[in-house]
Amino acid sequence: MATHNETAAVSWEQLSPEETRRGIRQAAGEMGDLVRSTLGPLGADKMIVRRMGDDTLRAFVTNNGVAILEEFEGETDHPIANRFIALAEDHEDALGDGATTTVLLASELLTSGIDLIEAGVPPVSVVEGFSIGAQRTLEVWDEIGIPVASTDRPTTRAEFDGSRLERIAHSGMTNGRLGAWPLEELTDDVVDAVFRAWEPRRGRVHIGYVSIEAIPGGNVASSSVIPGALLTYEPMIPGDLPVDGTVLLVDGSLQPREISASSVTVDTDYVDRSGDRETESERIAAAVTDSNCTAVFVTGDVTDEIGQQLAARGVVCFRNVKDSSIDVLSRVTGATIRGPVTPGEPASPGDLGRGTIRVREAQNDKTWLEVTAPDGTDPRTVGLVVRGGTESAADEAKRRITGGLNAVRAAIKRPVALPGGGAAEVEAARAVRQLAPRFDGREQLAVEEFATVLESIPRTLARNAGADPIDAITDLRALHDAGHARAGIDASGRIVEDVVAASDGLDAQLIRTNNLAWSVEFANSLFRVDNVVFDTSPPIDPDEIGR
Repeated sequence: MATHNETAAVSWEQLSPEETRRGIRQAAGEMGDLVRSTLGPLGADKMIVRRMGDDTLRAFVTNNGVAILEEFEGETDHPIANRFIALAEDHEDALGDGATTTVLLASELLTSGIDLIEAGVPPVSVVEGFSIGAQRTLEVWDEIGIPVASTDRPTTRAEFDGSRLERIAHSGMTNGRLGAWPLEELTDDVVDAVFRAWEPRRGRVHIGYVSIEAIPGGNVASSSVIPGALLTYEPMIPGDLPVDGTVLLVDGSLQPREISASSVTVDTDYVDRSGDRETESERIAAAVTDSNCTAVFVTGDVTDEIGQQLAARGVVCFRNVKDSSIDVLSRVTGATIRGPVTPGEPASPGDLGRGTIRVREAQNDKTWLEVTAPDGTDPRTVGLVVRGGTESAADEAKRRITGGLNAVRAAIKRPVALPGGGAAEVEAARAVRQLAPRFDGREQLAVEEFATVLESIPRTLARNAGADPIDAITDLRALHDAGHARAGIDASGRIVEDVVAASDGLDAQLIRTNNLAWSVEFANSLFRVDNVVFDTSPPIDPDEIGR
């Protein structure tokens, strides 16, 4: 039962340990239930319907766990639910794929761990047992990992196994299922796009160098790739597009110097304000156009006068361009990003790159800017035009392709894969159970329970495929005991001895290990909570303090 306290200093309400654990368990179960049926190649979609501020209904269909949970962001004040939403979003921001599995594992760990605590196992023993199980799982996944490159630290594309990367891309986009989303034709393009964003010397893959635009109309199979970038900018003054020529990139603004004045002195260079400011605009425009550029992209502002001067000189100008977009444009065109252009520091031909700039149109009066590299050059970025029969279908295809991009990125950063279809979890659960008897009674219970939690992934896959989860786990255990470490549930719902051979079921190891580590850390942090204290004090009035 909740207890209350009201004094002159504080006012609060406290839940008992039993109520606290019950509330955590209930919230964990509900958050897991929101996304459980979406897992795997045979997972179901969900229609999310939400009443907006103007009383209209917004609806979309997805099986993306993050997209589902984000609909409740700001709509619930339950602290545990909000922590789950933050967990999914943080995982998505860091890796871009696998958030559904992370949420499911965290949900199962919390419900199972609290059951142990309610049965008399101390929280510290649950935390220790789950940590032991997680460590053993990571060891097993290293043992059964499938290399996707010839070295641990590849520095060239030739060192990678392209066919395995394509399997990872396909699994990331469709969960390995053929037909439901005809994206298999794009796997080559997805892998190629990630390699263009790869920077071996810096040890990173910057997916921001791959631009994606979702366009209603057509179907997913008609999606296309352009050798350049897709941006949302429009020219200051509509001009003749497309433009095929030299490109200038300016980090700064194009505008006359401010008039300098004070109560004591006046800069006489700028006394005749109207005449000199107009002249300054002409000088800046000349400092740009003397480089013989045909288009200029500027991160800062550009005054209307200078924009008109540039247009009169045949230069297309884009202003307020994001720094990230300027970086992408540099990769596409080969232009050097330079500082502000002034009459004293004019642009030079050495600053320029080359490219073709055109405006593309789609349904609903939507337009975007397409900037492509010159013919015969190899751009270090690509744009993906993703099609779909409706706006929601195009958006869902974009989410799936983004998942494929992030799956390949993870495989390039750590060139190891794991068998999908629950095979990696069953193999790890087997090893964890073999390890459990080495520990005392309470920790042993937690270690054994951790193995059961691992098997919740193949149980869910079997249930979503219409199979009996108990029978599926029994059959999988028998196959793994017989030495079939890749036995799992394939894309059609069958139990097979090698899920990789049967349905190209490969997942990036980096994503899977993060699924595990993040969910265990999340659950362990909540096992230590034995009370929830609600601060019911009124807002503090600073003027009242000390009276």
